[in-house]
Amino acid sequence: MLNLKKRYYPYSWLLGILLILSIFYQEYQSLSYTSQMILLLLKSHYEGFRLNIFFYALSLLFDVCRMKSLSLVAIILYFFLTHKLNNYYLPDGGNPVGHLYLKAGLLNNYNHIPEMAIYYPTSLKDCSKCKKGFKWLKVKDYAKKMEDTAKKDVHRKRRIPYLFFRIVVSQFYKFMINVYENAQIDLNFAETTDNLSKFSVIILSHGLASHCDGYSVIARYLAQQGHIVFVPEHIENIRNIYLTNEENREYRKLQLQDRIKTIKQVLDIIYDEKQFSDLFKHPNNKIQPDFDQISIIGHSFGGSTAYAIAQTEKRVTGACILYDPCLYIFDFEEKVKLHIPLLSINSDDFYRRLYSFMENDERLEKAFQLIDGPISDHCANIYIKDQQHADFSDIPIIWNGESGLYSISINVHEVHLRFGMILLLTKIFLEESKQYHKIKHNKQNQDGNVELKQKILQEVEKQFGNQSQNLLRWTAIPNK
Repeated sequence: MLNLKKRYYPYSWLLGILLILSIFYQEYQSLSYTSQMILLLLKSHYEGFRLNIFFYALSLLFDVCRMKSLSLVAIILYFFLTHKLNNYYLPDGGNPVGHLYLKAGLLNNYNHIPEMAIYYPTSLKDCSKCKKGFKWLKVKDYAKKMEDTAKKDVHRKRRIPYLFFRIVVSQFYKFMINVYENAQIDLNFAETTDNLSKFSVIILSHGLASHCDGYSVIARYLAQQGHIVFVPEHIENIRNIYLTNEENREYRKLQLQDRIKTIKQVLDIIYDEKQFSDLFKHPNNKIQPDFDQISIIGHSFGGSTAYAIAQTEKRVTGACILYDPCLYIFDFEEKVKLHIPLLSINSDDFYRRLYSFMENDERLEKAFQLIDGPISDHCANIYIKDQQHADFSDIPIIWNGESGLYSISINVHEVHLRFGMILLLTKIFLEESKQYHKIKHNKQNQDGNVELKQKILQEVEKQFGNQSQNLLRWTAIPNK
């Protein structure tokens, strides 16, 4: 399970209290308004704004217009939302994690790189002189990204206005990832011989509406397990001008090619021993990737990216893990040739509910049926009960209350359970894949991947007990 700490908003409560004083005590009205303006500036700087601010503004407007009863109703709703909309800090604790942020451009004056974040293990001793904390969001137009994502969901019952995103996204800029910038890498997690230290490497490809630090919980967790995690920034349009499903499919195929190019640029850096080692600047040892353990993970359209890379890019040698991938852009007519194990962890009914035309669950099942050869015994397709599409990212943690209110997530009070399951399944599969590569598999088992499923269930039951039976499924839910 993931341990989360609730975030409190003291300036929100103080604003409401001052407004109540203004409503009931006319003699303090002038002082109250002045204090509220000061608090609003402080809130904007330290907390950002949330959905409840709309009711505060409404209550203030009614108060100025001497409409006391309406002002009270609005302030009651404001207090209700302030209490109801829980958000959490991004996780802290455990082994410390280092963080590098690279801007797009030339690296060492000779190789172009995409913008990216890199997470890696470090030690407390080496962190003493490093700055802790890195802003979760740097993208300036993130409100537009979120609005475009909401408009994509044509069957969503509640339409979300752009003004809403412009205001509430301001709080995202206040969250900090608990990492140490430019800290020295911890060699205790490496396989070290002489002055050479090898680390397993993971590339994480984000979804359409996210950014390179939008999966910090997963990236940080993987770094704590000893992996170096590269998260490149994919810069692209979320919406498109095409109206038919087929036109949309072709447009996404073009975008996929851009993403594949970005991942190949990251792989170029990983396979350039000098460039890779220079990133971490260790004073004594040369840092190298373990070329037998280079894996890729992707969420949503990032899952499309990871799946395409797993079939074509031999430099990815470890495992491929898909988080609720979007596979409708692929044609499944021939056997799928894979050289690394494949795991897909999926949400309950996201594609069926909002994008039924994609037939994504059917395509996903077909993708696994078409895997050719003995490696199919080491691939698995899993569904998590109540898991929603956005739950693989940091959004249901830093935007927990609003995620539930706008059906971005459900049962938001259990997000720590579902996130814990994602992290555990990822860890199990990476370890199983490592064992797979140590043994030559020439024959296909008659019972398929039953042995892999049993291993996964055994490990999950150790952590979740009997709950695991209710949380996991091996097939998609049937059409209603």
